[in-house]
Amino acid sequence: MLATLRLFLFFLPVFHLNAFADCPDWAAARASSEVAALQQQIDRWDDAYHREGRSVIADELYDQSRLRLNEWRRCFKLPSPPEPVRTASGPVAHPVAHTGLDKLHDAADIATWLRDRQNVWVQPKVDGVAVTLIYRDGQLHQAISRGDGVRGQDWTASAKKIGAIPQQLTQPQDLLVQGELYWRLNGHMQASVGSANARATVAGLLGRKDLDAEHAAGIGLFVWDWPQGPDELPERITALTQFGFPTTEPYTQAVTSLNEAQRWRDHWYRSPLPFATDGVVLRQSLRPPAERWQARPPYWAVAWKYPFAQALPMYAR
Repeated sequence: MLATLRLFLFFLPVFHLNAFADCPDWAAARASSEVAALQQQIDRWDDAYHREGRSVIADELYDQSRLRLNEWRRCFKLPSPPEPVRTASGPVAHPVAHTGLDKLHDAADIATWLRDRQNVWVQPKVDGVAVTLIYRDGQLHQAISRGDGVRGQDWTASAKKIGAIPQQLTQPQDLLVQGELYWRLNGHMQASVGSANARATVAGLLGRKDLDAEHAAGIGLFVWDWPQGPDELPERITALTQFGFPTTEPYTQAVTSLNEAQRWRDHWYRSPLPFATDGVVLRQSLRPPAERWQARPPYWAVAWKYPFAQALPMYAR
């Protein structure tokens, strides 16, 4: 991992002090070349991450690289790939698409999003890997990685070894939930230690052919949606807890203003938690029927990201 990361950093000279504030002063040919090179590097990271279960760059630096790529495409009006993670697909179809989230970094953007929205709730944005869990007659039937939101990898064998995932529900229910598998951390304070590469740790373990019991015990589950569940979010959380899923109630708070959202964001950023986070998620309680979900950011939920603990080298103008 370190060799690949050092190589990447070597080719990004440190000249410009604010990588995301304005656009590089590049001719069109150079812009196309720089964007293509960064896209190829991200594709290689994606391939190692999704197909081999290896992380070759810190989570935060990967996120900033993708943010930088999107910014460069915007600056030079270059087309985006049809799918945000092009190497993440797998052979198993999701019965309900994973939507993903638009990621905002600015309080003004959050205020705009909140405007005219009602019945909004905030949760920590757990920094792990997304999964679909499918139950038949109360028994765990299948686990599917997020993949590209439409198709993913079959994680069922590993899921059956993870104690945090209920293998048998308390009721003989047919059920599909979406959530996050995360690396358990003891009293983790995001503001002081960052994400500790927790996402990459889980991705690497689930990419293995055989997940051993010791590592399986270190993986937790945070269910953030029941697409075909009750209309209101509090009802969904209560029912899922009764079925035997780890409760998310302490991490689900109603907000009616930007100040309330900011307060919970700051609280979870500076408080000890059992998982790494990279922001908060704001979601409306009501959302469309599951059959209308698509593998693209929805209008009913958005992420408000934390500041990065590590920074990319700045690019040469």
